[in-house]
Amino acid sequence: MHVRVVTVRTAGSVRRYAQLVQSYRRSDGMPTQRVLAHLGDPESIDVQNLRVALRASADHQRVTAVRPAASDRVALQPTANLRYLDVAVLLSLWRSWGLDALFGEIMPSRSEVPMGDVVAALAIQRCVDPGSKLYATEWVPRTALPLLLSLSAEQFNNTRVHRVLDELDRVTPRLMGSLVERYQTAEAPFATLFIDATDTWFVGEGPPLAARGKTKEGRLERKVGIVLLCDQRGYPLRWEVIGGRTSEVTAMSGMLNLVSKLSWSQGVPLVCDRAMGRTAQISALLSSGLTFVTALTQVEFDAYTARIPHAALARFEMSGAGAEDIAEAGRIIAAAGLERIDDRLFVLDLGVVERVGGGATAPPKALPRDATAKVMELARSIHESIAAGRYTSEASAARAAGISKQVAARYGILRRLPEAVQQQILAGEASGRSLEQLLRIARLADPDLQQAAFVELLASPPPRRASARPLLETRRSETTEPSPTPIRVRAILYFNPQLFVDERARAAEQLAAIQQFVTDLNGRLAAASRMNRDQIAAAIDRQLRKDDLLDAFTVLITEQTIAARKRFHVELQLNPSAWERRRRHDGFNIIVAHPSLARSAAELVALYRAKDAVEKDFRTIKSVVEIRPIRHRTDEKVRAHVTLCMLALLLERTLEQKLDGLHTAEAALELLATTHLNHYAGDNGAHLHVVTRTDDTQNKILRRLRLQHLADYQPTIEHTASP
Repeated sequence: MHVRVVTVRTAGSVRRYAQLVQSYRRSDGMPTQRVLAHLGDPESIDVQNLRVALRASADHQRVTAVRPAASDRVALQPTANLRYLDVAVLLSLWRSWGLDALFGEIMPSRSEVPMGDVVAALAIQRCVDPGSKLYATEWVPRTALPLLLSLSAEQFNNTRVHRVLDELDRVTPRLMGSLVERYQTAEAPFATLFIDATDTWFVGEGPPLAARGKTKEGRLERKVGIVLLCDQRGYPLRWEVIGGRTSEVTAMSGMLNLVSKLSWSQGVPLVCDRAMGRTAQISALLSSGLTFVTALTQVEFDAYTARIPHAALARFEMSGAGAEDIAEAGRIIAAAGLERIDDRLFVLDLGVVERVGGGATAPPKALPRDATAKVMELARSIHESIAAGRYTSEASAARAAGISKQVAARYGILRRLPEAVQQQILAGEASGRSLEQLLRIARLADPDLQQAAFVELLASPPPRRASARPLLETRRSETTEPSPTPIRVRAILYFNPQLFVDERARAAEQLAAIQQFVTDLNGRLAAASRMNRDQIAAAIDRQLRKDDLLDAFTVLITEQTIAARKRFHVELQLNPSAWERRRRHDGFNIIVAHPSLARSAAELVALYRAKDAVEKDFRTIKSVVEIRPIRHRTDEKVRAHVTLCMLALLLERTLEQKLDGLHTAEAALELLATTHLNHYAGDNGAHLHVVTRTDDTQNKILRRLRLQHLADYQPTIEHTASP
């Protein structure tokens, strides 16, 4: 055995430590060496004593330990206790990805402080003690990061941090491309890609990108959106900050369009959230060439298949015993032809199905003969119901009428027409004319011009129906719309009895809540309420609208005589057919995939359900990394903040991968946090840094990570000047 001194050079610093090494021969007879122990500072008294002992042993001599004289000993006094082991582990993971070298390339520093070291410190802080960037300038000096990164605490200041953030935003596109290259080099190829979107909110007004709206948690805040693409391990591949008013579908579609042009995405299954499960988005995914997997929204189910066995469950009665109800629902659905994969999953392979049309069908050239009067009547009734107080908004009045807010707003333009013209339309005089023709007239500014244009419209013959005889081939492209492109996808129907029972239980709770509301309302009305009929209707509308039940009930408001006084009485009658339509898809989902994706039905369902990889990433950046609230005021700083959170997410995911189930990343960092780096100042000017002794749990974590050297009990860093 002998003592070997190892020298490690990192950015601007040199570290030397000693190892106890033994020489031996391998099984093939070749000589080699193995490390028996890490000894720390090669100049320490213990290492020097060991050298003497080894030499004496080789010479077959005895060694006597001599205690140094009191005057020779250094009286050490602790002067600082620095956070060490958790940040040292994260810094080791940072360097294992070569991020120190990468940032040296993409963010070359003009000063003695590498910008990449500042980014590393900020990303590590978000993993273990997230806070504002100002807080980071106070937190970093209380850790071992300045020593480990070879920078002074004074150099980590607020001005430098914000200068680095601006540069980080500029290099983020290059960073994302380099990360993908590192993933592919160090790990197996991508098996699956996942995409999703979330949002984050601000303290104060936020940057120009921010807009006020409801967050996913229901908070009314100024917010921005975040789109994330990750792989099956949760490693972030692409991310983007989007405006607060940008829809998730628009944002995800934009990122997917970009990703479809990258070679590493070709042929890799890409799992999308249900937001991409409408026909328009599915058509775009098919055109992109991406091998996608997504789930249909419920409104699209019947357009893709008529094989959903909802009739088998139409008369299902809940017994109140959850396990029994789940088992019974499973038995019924298995008898209906679905294959049982496990107690919570039954599947039916629908094969490749086809839906003709790439989205919403184009409106007809002319409305049916009686449609103009109905549209005019509908526009007037919506306005009158809002004016009377029966509905508090155009959106609720539109939903009660069975149309969207956007359609109601479009129909409402007709109310700009003079009253005489509106009465003519109600009388059916404009039958057969197109809605666009009427809207064009309604948009004229002067009522006299509107009246004249309407008279001219009535004087012209209504448009004729298209001839049944096909047009000549040479003129087809000039006179007809192109044929819709067929939508062909692989489809899997799956049923979850647990979800079915939960949805039926929630539906029963909704009905009970509505009944209780009616009982309470009638109690107030019977007492001495001064509510009039319109106010009562508005209160009922608000209650039903909360659960989107406006079309499920018929509202009856009658008068009764109680104690010689007339009192209103409310009755809500459930519409059985409407309620059954709402319940027909309980527990069912339909997975659709690119028709070339050759997987079994069970595998495709499992692939879609594995999208919790990206959902787990969002949970991590919201809770552990604390991406919100954001305190920055410029778009550049906000984007840089999100990039820091993604780098922290990479460290968290890397740690969890390497721990391989031993602990979660969050739990492991908490366990490591108690081991600090203790600074001692001696009377003779010596300065030592000694690691707190690690316990068995921490040692087990370090062994799993192969970072045992971080727990060296000997002085690890020596300085001749105070820190």
